[in-house]
Amino acid sequence: MAKTATLSSGLVARKGAAVPTVTETDAEHLSPAPPIKKTEAGYYKALTVKLDKERFHKLKQAGLIADKSSQEIFVEALDAYLSKDV
Repeated sequence: MAKTATLSSGLVARKGAAVPTVTETDAEHLSPAPPIKKTEAGYYKALTVKLDKERFHKLKQAGLIADKSSQEIFVEALDAYLSKDV
């Protein structure tokens, strides 16, 4: 039977201090996060959008095809809408 590893205090992260481990092979596949336009230093507001099932699935499918997050798609769409003469 294989010997099991024991957890010592040096192996256990303190609450809130845990970070994921990235190996060299993982790092090769990671892409940098897209730049987010800032209006003020560190200023962001959260927004909840409620979508019906069909729109939600279309958004997720569009995100998979374009390799973008829902937030990236929304921000681009909002910027395009706001840049029009309304």
